[in-house]
Amino acid sequence: MVRIEYDKVEIEVPESWDDITLGFYETFYAEKPGTTRERAAYVAKICRTDADWLLSRPVEVFNRIVEYIGFLFKDNPVSPVPYVETGGVRYTVPVEDEMSLGAWADADEIQKKGENILSNILAVVCRPAGEVYDYKNNETRRAMFAALPVGKVLGVLAFFLRCKTVSDQRTVAYTKLARAYGRLPQNIKPFPSPGAGIRLSRIWPALKYYVLMRLLNCRLRKFLRSCNTVKTKIPPTRHNKS
Repeated sequence: MVRIEYDKVEIEVPESWDDITLGFYETFYAEKPGTTRERAAYVAKICRTDADWLLSRPVEVFNRIVEYIGFLFKDNPVSPVPYVETGGVRYTVPVEDEMSLGAWADADEIQKKGENILSNILAVVCRPAGEVYDYKNNETRRAMFAALPVGKVLGVLAFFLRCKTVSDQRTVAYTKLARAYGRLPQNIKPFPSPGAGIRLSRIWPALKYYVLMRLLNCRLRKFLRSCNTVKTKIPPTRHNKS
């Protein structure tokens, strides 16, 4: 944490992820300031100072502060890890098939409410190994994770981000596959065995021709009653002996 003093007023400016708790980060990470005043208010909030005070100071003060908090606006590559360690306890993210229906339901509700999403989600999905999910622990765990420095939970947040990226990629692949399946000729869909669809695709034109000829035969019988459409054999041609 860096302390900047101007006109006998001292403010604390974070200079790394270890200077910001997850709970405090949740209060501003989703904001997208547009105007200059909004950006000034945004920076003032991060430094826990009054926006009017910052607006009344020279531009150099603002620029100096932004240089320190620049880490918030840059990519921070970190290795994804499926756990958080605090207080001598490792809180691990269980694999998908180990999450109970109650945990899934609560995580979904958290995302819908949109309040303290990061710390609430960690409270639901991160548990000591072997512990069964109990929603009664969520509020205590949420407060615990919210009090941790962001630098301590970056790895598990990166883990969730990677899972989401993989999930999105799979969704796109499944969507493309479903669309491709929908464009397949109807006659080959029920035949997933190797080569079956190809064999049927060769038979299909012949069947179609047979049905059309039968239909034509029926129509001829209806409108040309004097016409005999029954197949007749043509006698072989007799050759005169010389």
